[in-house]
Amino acid sequence: MRDVSGVLSALSPRRVSVLYLLVLIIVIFSITIPDLFLSEITFQSVARSQAVVGILALAALLPFVAGEFDISLGTNLALSVILMAWMSNNHPGLGVGTMCLIAVLVSAFVGLINGILVGKLGINSFIATLGTSQILAAIALKISNNEQVLGSLPQGFMDLGQGRTFGVPNGLYVTLALALLVWYVLQWTKIGRHLYASGFNREAARLSGVRTQRVVIGSFVAAGAIAGLAGVVFIAQVGTFTNSIGMPFLFPAYAAVFLGATQFNLRPNVWGTLLAIFTLALGVQGLQLSSSGAGFWITPLFNGIALVAAVLFSRLQNARSTTQVEPTDPAGPHPSDLAADNPTTVTDPQAVSR
Repeated sequence: MRDVSGVLSALSPRRVSVLYLLVLIIVIFSITIPDLFLSEITFQSVARSQAVVGILALAALLPFVAGEFDISLGTNLALSVILMAWMSNNHPGLGVGTMCLIAVLVSAFVGLINGILVGKLGINSFIATLGTSQILAAIALKISNNEQVLGSLPQGFMDLGQGRTFGVPNGLYVTLALALLVWYVLQWTKIGRHLYASGFNREAARLSGVRTQRVVIGSFVAAGAIAGLAGVVFIAQVGTFTNSIGMPFLFPAYAAVFLGATQFNLRPNVWGTLLAIFTLALGVQGLQLSSSGAGFWITPLFNGIALVAAVLFSRLQNARSTTQVEPTDPAGPHPSDLAADNPTTVTDPQAVSR
């Protein structure tokens, strides 16, 4: 009886509502436009286009778990793309591997600046990263001279980015591999516990021995590096920089993070985020295919509604959930984990929403 109750609890719409939404989307469009929606091209297109969004969402997830926002991730991605294009045109002797490493390291340095502004200087993360995003946009425009830049990247690199393995776009493998890494860190390591503790109650975590300042700075550095990786995957798929890339990826990424936080364990998590990404993407694709016109307005409309709905649903879930984390949860900020080096314990922690 207890096993049945556990299964019903796990399948509750309160925990897996996005999964039911995914099924509903597939059923509706399979009935209304079966020839267009139920095709390999549709699912290949979604998988390929959402690989970069998925990587950027994983980047956004890390500061979000720590209770912060990084609005500069979109322009950090764009900076990585223009650096790759510029280096391939002006310094081809570097080699594509070195170019990728430089792009990721520069993006990680941007994350370090964000982390210092937020974690050390105490500037509100939304304001700090919003300002940083404008600076990054200016740098990208300066390097590109506000023009489209076609990279001179090796054909093998482009074939890898645009190719498929076992019928799956290669970019999706990067997303899934990164998702496994982030999931492991958040779920099974001390770093993950400290990230959740810092986001759950920053002051209580600090008093319990967690170096919250370092945790916050580290989350921004990791987010910046992942955004740089997203830029590398993007230019491997497209091969071109335009001044319109970057920010359009940010909104679906954060919509997925917010919506994913209401799934499974009712807190920010990797698999809820990825499920939300591909659910929203299939919804957009179905609406575009069923639209009689060009449907260019559908994506921003759907993503805007999804973001607002995700935030609202997240707030409703937080209002219903208890303020205590179950001790059996391996990634939860259990007091015994946090107080390893400090006798002070966490009492009555309150969720932090920034």
